Order: sequence, then structure tokens, then C-alpha cells
Amino acid sequence: MELLKLIIFAAPARARSGPDAVRARGFLGPLPRALPRALRARGGSETTLQRGGPAWTEAQRAAFEADGFVLQPGVISVDECEALRATYDGLFRGEFDTKIYPDEWHWREGISRPEAFREIVNAWKSSDAVARVALDETIGRRCAELMGWGGARLAQDDVLWKPPGAEGVAHHRDAPYISANFVPEERNSVTVWIALDDADEATGVVEYAPGSHAWADAGAAGVAAASFHDGRGQSPMRAAARAAGVDVEVRRCVVPAGSAVFHHQDVWHGSGENGTPDRPRRALGLHYVRDDVAFRPKPDYIYGRYDLGDGVVHDAFFPRVWSAAGAERRAADRRLGGE
Repeated sequence: MELLKLIIFAAPARARSGPDAVRARGFLGPLPRALPRALRARGGSETTLQRGGPAWTEAQRAAFEADGFVLQPGVISVDECEALRATYDGLFRGEFDTKIYPDEWHWREGISRPEAFREIVNAWKSSDAVARVALDETIGRRCAELMGWGGARLAQDDVLWKPPGAEGVAHHRDAPYISANFVPEERNSVTVWIALDDADEATGVVEYAPGSHAWADAGAAGVAAASFHDGRGQSPMRAAARAAGVDVEVRRCVVPAGSAVFHHQDVWHGSGENGTPDRPRRALGLHYVRDDVAFRPKPDYIYGRYDLGDGVVHDAFFPRVWSAAGAERRAADRRLGGE
């Protein structure tokens, strides 16, 4: 309901004069038309728990707090993995269900190198299959439970495809790209990395430095400028570890298709190259933020284009997927309906 209210609220009457009016018209136009379709596509519910995996165990919660990441089985089904893999082919050909372009689209069929890493950002706006998972309330609920939030909203999704021969991804933290655009910044973001193919060290699975979410911030600048995989040991992750006075341990996860790694905004992570001759490594990355964040002044990256100058993180662009208050209201409605 909150999303539909925002659609009504984000009417042309809100547009200001000058550049702000142009920006508001440009970005408030297509997305509200896409939202009802996305909501219908997402499926699942907090009662059926069709996605998101089982309830967290105490051991999983402890692992997340200690290591900064935790493996969760059965986040989506094998059938849904297959459906998403088929969708990826069309997405990179520019076949968008909603006729709305995603925010970023890296790799073009017939133009880009076949072995190059492929990525699309915010495909939920373009693809029913991606929206079905990215807007699932149980996945959002699992994030909120880990982080101690009262609710979760989708910040962005990442369609990820590492074909055979693709290079690795430099070790980095998500906080400078996502969390830093919002206030309060501390513990405001968590990532869900869902494997669509069985992922292991050979295909360049995601890998982490356990406990690195607790390191000092020193050395975090320029995280995209160097790669841990260049063999020279000069990556920003190593610099951050030296500044924190700790030794670096890298742990590579084996993630079966349909399972996911939930990781903290500040944990250092990356991936190696796909050294296999014939095994693609496809994944769906979902980045959620706590539902009561506001924009910091002048947010950057893709977030700044959706800042209307009032600091409000609007549901039309960053859908609220789950909230404890909403769950309580629905439970109360069900109880009243049964009387």
C-alpha cells in the first residue's frame, strides 16, 4: 500500500520550475507505471515463505556478526534459477518486459567481447522475473532480521554474469557505493548474493575476508582502482588490513544454485576469474537498505538521479519490500477477518 500511495504522491504537481522540474518529469514518468506490474510479479509472501530460505539459526546469526557474511540455503528454487538464467539471455539482448531500461547495462551482444564480465543494474524495473525475486518480502525480511531493522527496501539489484574466461572482480566494500549515499550510514545496508549456477572456486565464486567489516576505515579509498588478483599484493584490501593491524584471510564460498550469501556493507569481498572452459557463473545480487533511511546531501552513483532535493527516499524508486509494522497490520487484518 505504501508504494501505491507514493505513486499518487509523485504526481506532476510536485514538479518544481527549472532543472528540478525537468528532472522530476524525467524520472517520475516511467517508474510509477512499472510499479504495479512489478508488485504483481513479485509473488511470495511472509506466510508462505516461498523464498528467503529457512528462519535464521543462532549459529547463522553469530557467524554473520563475527565474519560479516553467512550462507543461506534455498533462497530461491532450482526452477526459479533456471527461469532467471533464461531471462538473462534476453536482458543482455535488450529484451525488457516493461519496455523500461535498467539504470546501467554493461555488455552488448555482438559488440562486447564474449568472455567479458556482464552486468545490468536495476533490472527489476525491466524484467518481471528479476522483480519477482528482488521485491520478495521474505528475502527483505531475512535482511532486516540479520541487521536489526524495522523494515527493508531495495536499493538496487545487480544481474551478474561471469562467462568462461572472464576476469575477477577487485576486492571492495559495498559501503562506499551504497551505504554512504544514505543517513544514518552505519549498518544501513546488506547484500544478498544469489547463485544461479553452482558456484565454486573454479568459476570465480564470491570470496570474503572474514571479520573485515570490523576493520578501521583506513585504506578504503580507491577500492575499485586495484585488484587483489593482480599478484602484487597492493590491493586496497591489503592496505586496509595493514592499517588495522590484522592479517588477511580469504575464504571462498561454495554456493549451490538457489542458495545465497548475505553479507554486511563493510565486509571486504571480491572474486577470481572464471577459469573453466564451459561453465558460466551467473548470479543475482540484491542490495537492501533499512527502510527509514534518508539521502545524504548530494548523493552520488545512480542514487543522485532519484534525489528530488528533499532527502526523501521514495518508495517508487526504492521499494519497501518488508516492514515489521506492515506485517503486524496484515496479521491484525487476518485476525479480524477470521472473527
